[in-house]
Amino acid sequence: MKDQHSQAGRLRVHTGAEPPDEAEMGRTGARSAELRSALDGIRNIRNLTNLGSDPGARPAEWEQRRLLRTVSLLLEAEGLPPSAVDRAGEAARTGYRTSEGGQAGQVQVRWVGPRGSGARYQEQEQLQRCQAVLRSWGFETVEVRGPGGRRYLEVEAGLG
Repeated sequence: MKDQHSQAGRLRVHTGAEPPDEAEMGRTGARSAELRSALDGIRNIRNLTNLGSDPGARPAEWEQRRLLRTVSLLLEAEGLPPSAVDRAGEAARTGYRTSEGGQAGQVQVRWVGPRGSGARYQEQEQLQRCQAVLRSWGFETVEVRGPGGRRYLEVEAGLG
């Protein structure tokens, strides 16, 4: 998997699998401005590249090629907190975690947190928030129950 925050000069996108200090960057005014600018960029790309009466209503091809990055960016920009991981790879903070899906062109969104954080009990409500954000941007989402009854979203760009 490509490192989502390795390239200099690019907006660092938080998938929820970063150390806490990196994920904390999302809590600053400068970060908020960067995210707003990125959302404006997505809107502009859609308006320039999508055809039809409402080009902003569905993901552009550019987004489809960067689905994990786009989904992660949209969730954070719309106010959902990314999770974070400790040195052992365990969840260190409650929030969303995005990853490549089981099929090409698919992303999974989970709601995770440290043991005892209650993330499992927040899961349904928070995934519904994630789902509402992604659907408002034209993505197709399906809630799935995985091992142990844990819920997650499968996200696709849909038909363009």
